Amino acid sequence: MKPLNDRIIVKPIPRLVSTLYIQTAEVDTIGHIVAVSDESTNMGLAVGDKIYFGTLAKEYEDEYLKYQEFKDNDERLLVMSWKDVLFVEEQENG
Repeated sequence: MKPLNDRIIVKPIPRLVSTLYIQTAEVDTIGHIVAVSDESTNMGLAVGDKIYFGTLAKEYEDEYLKYQEFKDNDERLLVMSWKDVLFVEEQENG
C-alpha cells in the first residue's frame, strides 16, 4: 500500500480501561505506522514509528482530527493525515 498526498496508514494499538467490575475499550490514540506517503516521509515519519494521534471526530463536523478505518486481510487499519499525529515516540538507544 502506498498512501497519497499527506496520508499515512496506521495500525492502532488496542488499549483497555479496566475497572473492578467492567472492562471496556478505550478510544484509539496510539499506533504504529505501516505505510507513508512521500509527503509524510518528508515530514520525518517512517514505517514502524510509534505515534500518538487525536481521536476520531464522529460527532463534530468542524473537528480537524479525522481518520478513516478500513480492514486489510481482517487487520484493522486507519488512514489519516500526518497533520493528525501529535508526536512520535522516540526509541531509547542502549
